[in-house]
Amino acid sequence: MKLKIRNWVALLCSMWMSFAVSVLEGVGPIPDPLEVFGHDDKNDVIGTKWAILVAGSYGYGNYRHQADICHAYQVLKNGGLKDENIIVFMYDDIAHNPLNPNRGIIINKPNGTDVYKGVPKDYTGDATTAQNFYAVISGNRSAVSGGSGKVVHSGPNDTIFIFYADHGTVGYVSMPVGEDVFAIDFVAVLKKKHATKSYKKMVIYLEACESGSMFEGLLPKDINIYVTTASNKYKDSYAFYCPGLYPSPPVEYTVCLGDLYSISWLEDSDKNDRTKETLQQQYETVRRRTLVSNINVSSPVMQYGDTKLGNDFLATYIGATPNLYENTFSFEPSTTQTTLISQRDANLLHLWLELEKAPKGSEEKLKAQRKLDDEIAQREHVDNVFNLIGDFLFGEKKNSMMFHVRPYGQPLVDDWDCFKTLIKTYESQCGTLSSYGRKYTRVFASMCNVGISREQLKVASMQACLNKNHAS
Repeated sequence: MKLKIRNWVALLCSMWMSFAVSVLEGVGPIPDPLEVFGHDDKNDVIGTKWAILVAGSYGYGNYRHQADICHAYQVLKNGGLKDENIIVFMYDDIAHNPLNPNRGIIINKPNGTDVYKGVPKDYTGDATTAQNFYAVISGNRSAVSGGSGKVVHSGPNDTIFIFYADHGTVGYVSMPVGEDVFAIDFVAVLKKKHATKSYKKMVIYLEACESGSMFEGLLPKDINIYVTTASNKYKDSYAFYCPGLYPSPPVEYTVCLGDLYSISWLEDSDKNDRTKETLQQQYETVRRRTLVSNINVSSPVMQYGDTKLGNDFLATYIGATPNLYENTFSFEPSTTQTTLISQRDANLLHLWLELEKAPKGSEEKLKAQRKLDDEIAQREHVDNVFNLIGDFLFGEKKNSMMFHVRPYGQPLVDDWDCFKTLIKTYESQCGTLSSYGRKYTRVFASMCNVGISREQLKVASMQACLNKNHAS
């Protein structure tokens, strides 16, 4: 085990590469709301701007997702949106976490200001469920369980903005509690919302690994919804402002403060005039910055749905910026960062740093060592399990069959019930998929697409998962 730990630590150390970016400090004040920039045509009726912000994870190691969401709230508030029209989902276990070096404060960039202040606590803890998320979008107050009860009571002239930050995986994103948000179910809710004629236009920004799989081949182009995602349906997305990289968090932090795609659009929104910048211009900026910073591991930002909405100004959805922030970190193409931390490896980095920080010989040191050992063992376990399942089900064709990629424009899978069933079948035998284990979710889609049955997977999983003590 000591040798294996050294190998994992060596991998982490190899990811620690410094790079140069321009640094400007400070944050401007949040100004009074403006109502004037509510449309992109002078003949349009000015509707209400609604927003839903969702952090799909929990735990201090996932600090960055709630930080992204809190920063998004400040962007919207600065743009003039009212709290009654901003609905926030976050587990809310970061700001006051014992591991947080600045208790009660969340930052989204090195030495940044507190983005947690003032954020509405609409759906926290046990109320952070997919069912509540769907009910909020639908405006169905009676379907909400717990939380503030706020829903999107939008009308035909209103706009809706949704920002979702999570680890993600092929075909779904997580909620902290209960069922996951599967692509087919999410898109069905959006289609139903359109059918009720209860919005004019909608914009969705999604931060997650393989996030394109949530929309590709599923989201119609004629329901007035424009989407950008952190990646396509094949690639990971990446954490940013991580310890050991430049710019790095203050030394007392053992977590990444944000995600590359998220902070790119957030900081772009902070510093530019949203009455003059379009969605398409922001997409190009975020795509360029993401690709430049991600030069060795390619995480292509994507567009889906009604891309004609890209001609709309940002102010139409997230409000105007009367007092521009002049102090955001620059991600201009001249930057040369060559290594990033995958969403799935950010928690491993956090655990290793907690071990390094703990006093030698202390109980804290022993606990940190056990957590890191467990994480490494769990990763090795799930790698071995899927390797065995591949042997049982596919034999020599394992590699080509297990990770088959469908052509561009096609959905991940045709039979989504099969996809869900196979995931549940696997988890019943091998334990709940962890954020790391979800890197193998594509395997279940491939099984459905080639006709592997529930019974076949159950037998293979039973044979592969001899030790159920490890979550997968």
